[in-house]
Amino acid sequence: MSDNRNTLCLVAAAGLLALILGFAYGATFNGGCAQIKDAPFGCIEWWLSSYQTMVAMFGAIFVAWLGVQPVLKQLKLSSVQTAVALQQAHAEREKRLETWLKPELAGLEKVAEDLARGYYERKDDDAVLPHWVWDMNQTVESARDRLIQRQDRNLGPAEITAARQNLIDILAQLTDCMSDYNGSVYADDPEYPLSDEDRAKIDEAELKARKDLPARIDDASAEVRKFSEAVATGLRELRIRRRSYDQILASADLLEEGME
Repeated sequence: MSDNRNTLCLVAAAGLLALILGFAYGATFNGGCAQIKDAPFGCIEWWLSSYQTMVAMFGAIFVAWLGVQPVLKQLKLSSVQTAVALQQAHAEREKRLETWLKPELAGLEKVAEDLARGYYERKDDDAVLPHWVWDMNQTVESARDRLIQRQDRNLGPAEITAARQNLIDILAQLTDCMSDYNGSVYADDPEYPLSDEDRAKIDEAELKARKDLPARIDDASAEVRKFSEAVATGLRELRIRRRSYDQILASADLLEEGME
């Protein structure tokens, strides 16, 4: 790019000089030189007198071109240094996100699969389902705790952070539903006697949880898919930016090799 600009400037300067010389040379055949043939420098003096403005303009353009070259080189160096810094930052960020998010996402997808498959395999077995809900509640709470830790570290771009927060909220609703699903277990604990009113509230919440659990599981699975899509999109955008800086640096290297 820089070589093209330099070539154009040189061509323009040569063209301007040729134009000046052409006008001056043509004037010799119009009697201009004959009018001052007795002058100390003859035609040269006439050329300089008649075309001094154009000569001065050509000289100014050439001097300006020479003066701007160090500035252009400095700007080019600065842009390359900026591209290096940004390329390294994006590469490091991409590596960090892959290191943290891919294992996290794999764990979440397994939890979502276990929830969907486990519930629909046991939904008609009233003796087994409450125990499965109890165990899965611990698993979902652990997954949610890990998500909260990642959220506190602010890993990932804004879109991933927002998707993670939505998933945290959905998993909180699921764990509340699972806790209410086995509410009668707490109500039967002799160490914590309950009033009839409290027991009625627990029974009501348990009935609602048994009705809502399939929808809560479906919501969690859908939100895991959205989080997965947000992660894939975020990593893809980071790769695009990093590759654009790779291309800038590769172009700069090729330009330097060409100049050598």
